[in-house]
Amino acid sequence: MSETFKFSNDPKRNSVCFFNFDLGFGGTEKVIVSLANHFSSNGINVTILTLNERNDFVNFIHPTINIASLNINKIKFALPKLIIFLMRNKFDNFIANVWPLTVLSFVVRIFSRRTKLILIEHCNLTEQFKSRSKIFKYLQKISICFFYKFAHLIIGVSHGVKDDLLQKGVQDHKIKVIYNPVITKPLTKQEKKFNDVANHWISSPKKKLIAVGEFKPQKNFLNLVQAIYIVKKKLNLDIDLLILGDGEERAQISKKISNLGLEQSVFLNGWADDPLPYYDLADLFVLSSDYEGFGVVIVEAMSRGLNVVSTDCKSGPSEILKKGTLGHLCKVGNPDSLAEAIVDGLANPINSHDLIQRSQDFSEEVIGRQYEEILI
Repeated sequence: MSETFKFSNDPKRNSVCFFNFDLGFGGTEKVIVSLANHFSSNGINVTILTLNERNDFVNFIHPTINIASLNINKIKFALPKLIIFLMRNKFDNFIANVWPLTVLSFVVRIFSRRTKLILIEHCNLTEQFKSRSKIFKYLQKISICFFYKFAHLIIGVSHGVKDDLLQKGVQDHKIKVIYNPVITKPLTKQEKKFNDVANHWISSPKKKLIAVGEFKPQKNFLNLVQAIYIVKKKLNLDIDLLILGDGEERAQISKKISNLGLEQSVFLNGWADDPLPYYDLADLFVLSSDYEGFGVVIVEAMSRGLNVVSTDCKSGPSEILKKGTLGHLCKVGNPDSLAEAIVDGLANPINSHDLIQRSQDFSEEVIGRQYEEILI
């Protein structure tokens, strides 16, 4: 993979460069790929620039999109290479994703002055870094307050994210809320082949739940496993749960499942390239996060007519579910509340047509047009 590219700057075809840490499986990365594919399909010259070469979406990225890497793993080494990249490659629009890459991207205004600098914040930073020291939080706020002034526009992926940015000193007139685009059609028309873990879940006669996400503290799958135990042992409802994902907490989650005797009820599938076929086989989708900027997986589930239970965490989920009118919300970090919401969600499903209709508000076409309006 090459570190630099030479591109044609045809004024009839706007050029866009997305900047992110990598293209590993994740909500932010899925959004970038979705937008990049949409732009490319509409004749826009697209580049995706990452710090390192990890790319779990290689089979889903439009072949006309240029992929570039700075070939580093630590952000502290990024600035010199980013400057060199910007001096060798010119774009009409540079879209940086997630603090602190957003902060580093101020150099666009120095080394590529005609480029429009757009920053996207995908998460509630206050929640994400609430366990860090007061000095860290102070320096983060200062960096945002100062360096975000260099941006032409700042995108918050929900009103909750916008409110958080306002608290950190970002000027209101510079922030625009644009929800994330969501892929709502299966990525392949070929018959889906499931692994043994998924097939065990599929063949179960019990009610089937599904959850999707990286195994990290934010997603709080430990809380979800505890809630499944409560549903089965205290609320007397026999259910099975399949989790699509992987990550640093896998060992802890597996241990929790074993300690609660849930090996035949909670199944860890690993990542799935395309989760939509799994949603079609489930009775309920569950999100157990402590916080979310948006919640792409919620919309994915709704697009298949699947009912949703979600923690009423900061930002996205409540906005997507219209404060609970289109889904079942529960308390954050409370397994009893989550368990009760699961039972309620199974007993009182919301009309699938209403869920599918709501999901169209976040389609690639709808959100893609909103992004095209802000490009130069």
